[in-house]
Amino acid sequence: MDTGNPGGRGWTVRRAGRAGAGGLGVAGSALCAASMIGVGVGVGVGVGIAGAATTTGMAAMSGTGPDAPGGALGVLLRLGPVLLVMSVLLVTAAFGMSRRPVAAVPALLAGAVLYAGMYAQPDLTAMYTGIATGYLAWAGLYLWVRATHPRRAQNTIS
Repeated sequence: MDTGNPGGRGWTVRRAGRAGAGGLGVAGSALCAASMIGVGVGVGVGVGIAGAATTTGMAAMSGTGPDAPGGALGVLLRLGPVLLVMSVLLVTAAFGMSRRPVAAVPALLAGAVLYAGMYAQPDLTAMYTGIATGYLAWAGLYLWVRATHPRRAQNTIS
């Protein structure tokens, strides 16, 4: 159900939904990534936790120990896994509503890489690699979806 211009230009319900879902999904996953990276480098935590984070990896970043960060960072660490799952589902839905809905499958896989990088392993290097890989995959998919279809480009040249 599109309510945009008859010529196909302008905002449609589908385009607005895609932009909203994608934007919220990326913002939520970026909050998760920022909180995990922040704790990994010692932002918002005491010296003891920062030192433990560098020696014991992600186990020190659970956000539930006695030296766990408080405030917004503590909340993000506790709610992070659920927030990331919801964010991945939103981004996947946005790709599913695109001109190339098959992009939803690799988008979901990239989200799984993000989740595994942030929450399913104990190594900081693997966390940074997983985050970079997931976001680069989403960026590549976005560029692929936005690319003009070759047949459409040939029809508009005349």
